[in-house]
Amino acid sequence: MVKKLRRWRELNNLTQVDAARLLGVSQPYLSLLEKGARPLRRELRDRLNAVRPDGERHDTTDDRLRAHLSALGYPGFAHVDPARPAAEPAVVLLNALSQPTVDARVSEALPWLAREYADTMDWPWLVEQAKLRNLQNRLGFLIQLAKASEVSEPAMNEALEKLDHARLLAEATFLWDSMPAVTRKLMRERRSPEAEHWNVVSLMRPEDTIDGSKTAK
Repeated sequence: MVKKLRRWRELNNLTQVDAARLLGVSQPYLSLLEKGARPLRRELRDRLNAVRPDGERHDTTDDRLRAHLSALGYPGFAHVDPARPAAEPAVVLLNALSQPTVDARVSEALPWLAREYADTMDWPWLVEQAKLRNLQNRLGFLIQLAKASEVSEPAMNEALEKLDHARLLAEATFLWDSMPAVTRKLMRERRSPEAEHWNVVSLMRPEDTIDGSKTAK
């Protein structure tokens, strides 16, 4: 396994510093791993397997979203290799909202994205695309979450108003369509007024997303 670790780093053209950052360990610790002085834990083996020999990640939706959010400056994914070039915030947001289910850490980053880029986001395009994909409830709920810190961007407020007029009767989740029926029932009973207004089954609340530190789908 020691040889495999070193070969993995060399195939990816990584210095020990870069490889350590990718694996979430210190450079001295990585050096000990390569010398066989420390055991290679399972979580580190999993991270090794998440990177292709040519240096590219496995092309999963969650991985792509994390990389794009990292490139856009989301602090929670500062350890993730950023996508190059960085995608437009509105495109990343629409891509995420179009997924049936994403990792909880990705979904909790989206209010930050909407808030951070509120003044440059292409809100008219985003609203139109959301309507075409029947995502207006998800997007409306997301904007409500983002406005927790009193974002007053006029275009954002106008987008929320347009989405409110186009609310759907069909129940939606906030990117967790695979939730068990029992969980859905519990979340429906405990959801916030904002989630109920947008007919979204979620425990996320505006006050929980101000600093992006709390996770609750």
